[in-house]
Amino acid sequence: MIEYNCLGRRSTKGESSILVSACLITRNHARYIRRCLESIVEQAGEVAMEIIVGDDCSDDGTSAIIAEFAAAYPDLITHLRHDPRVGGSENYLSVLRRAKGAFIAHLDGDDSWMPGKLRLQAEYLAAHPDCAAVYANSLAVNEQGEPLGRFNDAPGTRFELSDLVRHGNFLNTSSMMFRASLRQMILDIDGPVLDFRIHLRLARWGYLAQLPEPLAAYRVNSTGSMVAQGNDFVRELYWNAILDVPRDRVEDRDLARGMADFLRRVAFRALRTRRFELLRTWMPRVFAASPYGRVRTALLVIILVAQAAYSELAGCFRKDSDGRALRVIYHY
Repeated sequence: MIEYNCLGRRSTKGESSILVSACLITRNHARYIRRCLESIVEQAGEVAMEIIVGDDCSDDGTSAIIAEFAAAYPDLITHLRHDPRVGGSENYLSVLRRAKGAFIAHLDGDDSWMPGKLRLQAEYLAAHPDCAAVYANSLAVNEQGEPLGRFNDAPGTRFELSDLVRHGNFLNTSSMMFRASLRQMILDIDGPVLDFRIHLRLARWGYLAQLPEPLAAYRVNSTGSMVAQGNDFVRELYWNAILDVPRDRVEDRDLARGMADFLRRVAFRALRTRRFELLRTWMPRVFAASPYGRVRTALLVIILVAQAAYSELAGCFRKDSDGRALRVIYHY
């Protein structure tokens, strides 16, 4: 006897067709990886799935914890340990190539998922064939796992390529589930892979959805975070992601707004770190590339800086049910 449902095919012999490939990438996340893996395994009974862990030569005890889980769930977990280290991009691509599911869900080793996350997203993709990927808003937490606020304040649940170009990287990659049939668009990226470039490539095929409820926990500035430790490298990749968008797929106003928003982020970074050479480096590059030119783009940057400052100020007055300030990590 074989049981069928919209979330997979499972036989009484333990064989299963894989609907969701949970692709986890990690390096030196010993402090977080146990909870991360538990949050995936707890959902294994809801969808037919596999878990592929890309472990990039961890040397802090992370590998031992993953091996413990792989031994406990040998039919569920594949531990792909790289030695020597291959780097974040190749680690990600290695698990992506091995995924067998119809849908691929991504998770970083310092983050975790909420109950029901995979089932809800798989149901959404099954019901909306023109959706390329579905995300979820996420709970932002600190090093100790204590809540800080929400990942983003994006309105609505549906976003087009133009929305991403205009507003930047406001989607949480650790909440992402996309169609495996689209993976070649990611594998074809030349050079290091940044999450924003992945989102933009997927949005070329279809719209991106975000479920409004928080279905993931995102750890802010965790130990080993590439965003926290390699800001200059990430900034260059972010700019390349914008330039990667086919010019005939985006209007001038959207591209100019996106480039001005990029320069706004550079300006805030320069102010926070007192590294004003960032502005001297990036202003000529952005002005030269923007379809609005130097003056209009500069005015747009000023407007966006004012809007961002207002959003941050307004956020100081938002409170959760316990009276704590409700922080938003990425404003839309």
